[in-house]
Amino acid sequence: MKELRRAALISATSDRKTILTAATGTDHKDFYAKVKMEVYCEQKERIGEHMDGGKYVCNPKKVKRDCTLVSLGLNNQIGYDKHIFEVTGKRCKILGADKGTQKPETIDAYASMNGGRIFVGKIPDELTILKMMESSGRDEVELLKIDIEGGEHTGLEPLIKDYFVCQILIEIHGTPAEHLRMLQTMAKYGFRLFNIDPNPVCVECCEYSLINELCMAQFGAIPLAITIPAKEE
Repeated sequence: MKELRRAALISATSDRKTILTAATGTDHKDFYAKVKMEVYCEQKERIGEHMDGGKYVCNPKKVKRDCTLVSLGLNNQIGYDKHIFEVTGKRCKILGADKGTQKPETIDAYASMNGGRIFVGKIPDELTILKMMESSGRDEVELLKIDIEGGEHTGLEPLIKDYFVCQILIEIHGTPAEHLRMLQTMAKYGFRLFNIDPNPVCVECCEYSLINELCMAQFGAIPLAITIPAKEE
């Protein structure tokens, strides 16, 4: 592990420059290949579907008791939601949201998971994550899953600015430059990348998993080096 961290630190400056260059182009695959991990998580687990929709979580069994799980973007496909509820010991509250009303069986399945609740509205135009937290009486998020078809670019920052979040599992949409800006926004609030998983059916979409620096000890994550270049204000 010492050698892995040493190698990451040595190449960090070069890695940041390489990512900046890749972000100016239009080759998504090249950009994804240039993004390097900032954190090592030995107990990394894929939750949910094996193709589109699955997320990589760092050591999910280490969540706090009565934690909050947030899942944005359902479309009546809640394989991730059911799986993460089980893996975390059925001891957390799960909040979901989608732009459309979900089927009765989806709503019932959510309610059966420790009284889980589904919100309806397009994020951030009709529904904000802050409103979800306020109306649920929750003040922290342990695991935040986001797949809201581009809404992440304006919907995420207000939450991580005002609420404590441990892990973000996010699908980012758009150009390489837009991907980088989103990664830089999360980095500004102390989130470090531990997994990247390009979407096999959407070249402009990529799954990223990040962990808050303040949660690394809890989940057994080891910092390597900062490879996402700082965002120019």
